[in-house]
Amino acid sequence: MTLENRLWIAAVAAMLAFVALGLVVSRATPMRLDVEAETLRGSATPLAIFFTQSGRSWPLLALAIVGTLLFAIGRWPLWIPLGIFVSQLLSQGIVEGAKRVFVRARPDDWLFAHEHGYSYPSGHACTAIVFFGAYALAGSQLPLARGWKIGITIAAAIWIVGIDWSRIALGAHYLTDVIGGTVFGIGWLCGVTALALRLIASGRLTV
Repeated sequence: MTLENRLWIAAVAAMLAFVALGLVVSRATPMRLDVEAETLRGSATPLAIFFTQSGRSWPLLALAIVGTLLFAIGRWPLWIPLGIFVSQLLSQGIVEGAKRVFVRARPDDWLFAHEHGYSYPSGHACTAIVFFGAYALAGSQLPLARGWKIGITIAAAIWIVGIDWSRIALGAHYLTDVIGGTVFGIGWLCGVTALALRLIASGRLTV
């Protein structure tokens, strides 16, 4: 089985898991996982605000511009950072649609800012995978020294965990919302990567 096929299978499996979890949490009171995770609420609030803000539109746009400039300077394929940005926009549009399908109310005890809209899935958790995870994946394939690749991967991992934690620490989401957003993000990234491999194999994209 090719890598592309494995990625498509992983994408479908993740999306099915995302839908299944959404159906469960939208029809029940907060799960035991959610209740236990409430102990994180209010912890290191300034740091949580920093991570949450880094996952919003304007910081992401700034990071996308910086990423594109770095790819241009390195003479690496510009379709990669541009594709990551478009992927981010499309995935968030679908996440917003999913929120209206599952219509799960947000936690009552929120901090920093009152988040509007529904709770499942967490758009920030999806962003953590689709945007920061994609850059980590791209960085691992660039002609960089091993130390740089490790550094990029570690930084992305810290950001992914930090963003996910911040949504619970600020009371903006339940843990299962974050899990749902993460699973959706994994499925989306697997699908996008499989599509990129297909386009590269067909000669429509070059590396």
